[in-house]
Amino acid sequence: MAALIHGSTDTIKRKKELVSLIESDPVFSKADRFQGSREDRLIRALQMSKRLIEVRDANKLSDADMWMVRGIVDETVPITLHEGMFLPVLRTQCSPEQAKYWLPLAEQYKIIGSYAQTELAHGSNLSGLETTATYIPETDEFEIHSPDITACKWWIGSLGIMSTHTLVQAQMILHGKNYGPHLFIVPVRSLEDHKPLPRVRVFDIGSKMGFNLIDNGGVMFDHHRIPRGNMLMRFAQVDNKGRYTKPPHAKLAFSGMVFVRTNLVRMASGALAKAATIAVRYAAVRRQFTVVNAAKQQSGMSSSEETPVIMYNMVQRRMFPRIAEAYAILFASLEIEALHDDMIKRLESFDVSTLPVVHANSSALKSYCTGVALDGIEELRRACGGHGFMMSSGLPYLMANYSPNVTYEGENWLLTQQTARYLLKQLHKHQTQSEPLHPMVAYLELVSGGGFKGACTKVANVTDFFNPAVQHAAFAHRAARLTAELAHQISADGVPFADLQVECGRVSVAHSQYLLVTAFQNSVQKLLKSHANVTLYPALKLVCDVFVLNELLKDLGDFTEDGYFSQQQVKLLRAAHKTALGDMLKDAVGLVEAFGYSDYELDSTLGRSDGRVYEALLQKALDDPVNRGMGGKGIAKGYDEYIRPLIKGDRHGSKAKL
Repeated sequence: MAALIHGSTDTIKRKKELVSLIESDPVFSKADRFQGSREDRLIRALQMSKRLIEVRDANKLSDADMWMVRGIVDETVPITLHEGMFLPVLRTQCSPEQAKYWLPLAEQYKIIGSYAQTELAHGSNLSGLETTATYIPETDEFEIHSPDITACKWWIGSLGIMSTHTLVQAQMILHGKNYGPHLFIVPVRSLEDHKPLPRVRVFDIGSKMGFNLIDNGGVMFDHHRIPRGNMLMRFAQVDNKGRYTKPPHAKLAFSGMVFVRTNLVRMASGALAKAATIAVRYAAVRRQFTVVNAAKQQSGMSSSEETPVIMYNMVQRRMFPRIAEAYAILFASLEIEALHDDMIKRLESFDVSTLPVVHANSSALKSYCTGVALDGIEELRRACGGHGFMMSSGLPYLMANYSPNVTYEGENWLLTQQTARYLLKQLHKHQTQSEPLHPMVAYLELVSGGGFKGACTKVANVTDFFNPAVQHAAFAHRAARLTAELAHQISADGVPFADLQVECGRVSVAHSQYLLVTAFQNSVQKLLKSHANVTLYPALKLVCDVFVLNELLKDLGDFTEDGYFSQQQVKLLRAAHKTALGDMLKDAVGLVEAFGYSDYELDSTLGRSDGRVYEALLQKALDDPVNRGMGGKGIAKGYDEYIRPLIKGDRHGSKAKL
């Protein structure tokens, strides 16, 4: 199973080598990762950023190696946005001449960049951005300007203390006419001494709920001049007369964001898999009560022994669907990544035919999968009881640092409107122009054929819910019906699109679940046809069943409000789900072990591979700076100043009076 997840045994071997390399480096020690002031931790993050590049160069690590290394280090450090946003955008949106100049500088870290889109007053509303880039024909320059405090760029990762340059989204003004947002490479700090440049005010925005090892920054410009050639000109151009050549497709500027959203889907699987590994390992070790249930009887355990909590079906109900979600998201990420790679190849010849489908589906999956992952991490933390609240469990830190994923690169619920618009356009073109449907929206054929009407007639017993055809048909039916109803509200009822945001959310969720179910079932079918991996089929088919049945129950109202599932079928569905969870018990530990996380990567007292949970909890507590500060005497700092006077009645300090 591990080879299936990671792609090959060679990848697994390579990852183990990289884990050994990073774990042995004291710069990447996780011993005191929660300690120190924010300033202390940022300095450490800068040290880690520098060391990452040194390790890369010293060991001649490839891009694929570095992708794994960043996951192993498991800290979002200041260099992250340079590698994750600045470089990818340069590679996709620089003209050949620009790429020849800028890419060597960025790839050798002679300049360090970020991506400045969000402003204090505007984030998702790109057309509402206030920062301007006005062309000055006399000097052949653009003037970058923040006309008001609300135009201050905000939340810009890697800008607070590290970036020398940033990619600024600004309203481009040519001869008094606004041509909308375009990207500009804008220097913000001196390459000599790192001081902010004249007419540039750049700063760190301060502490956050999590993510505090990255220097999210703000920047304001006061008529800051840059060369005309600093405008990214692969798709849109401005010549030295201020004449504009528009791009072949309006959405081409979003190709960099599509890349990031695609990556966020894969990262959602990884974050959830990590939390599931910690929780399931702990649940297999943790024992409570001597309750005798079916799982304990089948295991052959003595009735007098305390029962491992993983044997309780409520724990299974909380943990096992999270494992299934991690697998489902992984398989969906592979499909959207393949689509994205194909799109990038097409864009090289200015073929934009696949951009809409990749944009819409990456938006849908980013929105849904990051939300599922965050909710799943929190559910797993809570399922670990009180110990899950300890920072040393690894779960609170993972959750806090993962939380921004549901907001950046498109707030999750806002993104659903983009997906809904795409689906409405596809349905309209199919119905009015007979345009073929993309396989990812093939279910819309049910609207034209009326196939989404009527009840499900193929479920008469529990076993029927394990039929892939029955499962797939249910999600296709629901997605087609909700899209058709949304279209009807607009075209027939005259409801403005702006008043249908909740309905758009439902449509996007239905579409996302359809994509996840389809991708998971496709992966399972490939196993069945594979001689090398066919032995994995029963276990993976069961995980797929757990995922599908859980998704059906999650939004049960969507499947019952039109009578698709009857009351009796819902009872059968619940029974099938409970059966699948119980059957998954025997494979649960193996399924999370296949994710292949080392103890170093998890950094968790609860998720230790040796099961020595309680010893780890105790030792971690004793190693805490509060206890270390007692110097072996057991007396805390502050005793003489604050505790002793209270106990001894010596309270002669300043007197506070009402």
